[in-house]
Amino acid sequence: MSVWTDWDPLEEMIVGRGHEPGSLDWCIPPILQNDFNLLLEETNQDLDKLSQLLEDLNVTVHRPTVCKHNDSIDLGAFKINIPTAPVVPRDQYLVYGDTIYQTYTSMGDRYFDGFGFYDIFRSLFAVGHNWLSQPAPVLYNMTDSHAWLDKRSNLGQQVYKRIYKEKLLWHTATMFKCGDKLITNTQGPGTQLGLEWMRRNLSADTIVQNDNTAVENWGHIDHGFFMTDDHTVFCVDKTFVPKCLLDKKIYSFGHLINPVDNVVHPELNALLDDVKGYEQVVLFYSNVIVVDSKNVIFNECNPEIVEFFKQHGITCHICTFKHTAFWAASLHCLTLDIKRRGEKRKIVNEV
Repeated sequence: MSVWTDWDPLEEMIVGRGHEPGSLDWCIPPILQNDFNLLLEETNQDLDKLSQLLEDLNVTVHRPTVCKHNDSIDLGAFKINIPTAPVVPRDQYLVYGDTIYQTYTSMGDRYFDGFGFYDIFRSLFAVGHNWLSQPAPVLYNMTDSHAWLDKRSNLGQQVYKRIYKEKLLWHTATMFKCGDKLITNTQGPGTQLGLEWMRRNLSADTIVQNDNTAVENWGHIDHGFFMTDDHTVFCVDKTFVPKCLLDKKIYSFGHLINPVDNVVHPELNALLDDVKGYEQVVLFYSNVIVVDSKNVIFNECNPEIVEFFKQHGITCHICTFKHTAFWAASLHCLTLDIKRRGEKRKIVNEV
């Protein structure tokens, strides 16, 4: 049981799970409860729908447990106002080879996120996986001036380069599995100490820096491009493709994308910074699940894109997730592959 790429035939996958409607009424003003509970209900409906589609495609699906909280959590040095549900496993967990890597981020709301995945990871450990976790950090109570949405903070970079510089923090969604290499946005999100922790717990020279012009080595890497086999890259724009993959067959479909206006309730946004996702440049059309080289699951897919991929021998499966903007997450973010049928091999020709 191992994972070496994002495109080898998928056999087992975790799909996230959200809070149940009403479970957070203790911290939501009555005037917003109906809207928020509808959002929670629709989020879980969409996650259930995605789980069913994966099962229909012969993928075994695992679901995390939502830990219920009836109050905020005061840890002394910092406070968790609204502990989040395990909606987005990709940000803090990576299964690479036969090892589970568990990290921490600056987001206090996700501090106890690992509780929801514990039983799944324990079952993987029981059948031979290793399970490594970063040391639990002492975080700080963040103020509005530290917000990820504040453009003055350079999309959160200063949070990791200044405020949390001395902490071991990392986002595993910065890493793209590519055989014996992990193509990585080495500037974060996450600290350089967090990146060093990843380096020390991987085979030598596993991490390859993502040098491209679109993201300048920062951000989650699971948007802008994806691969369907060792030799084929699909992208919304070639500037998102790492330089070490430019020798592959590259096909752009960005010209076929219709912009989607994802409106987020502004009052909910202001209230729920601790429970919702954090925006960055995310292209949800390419934040996909590659089931195998012939089947890809999209969140949005217009007829022109369906035909485009059909010409490449690929079937597009559509599973719409309504609240991508609120959670700042699409299908790849909402899942974590834990078993794919493939071998460790050389795919990347480093430049």
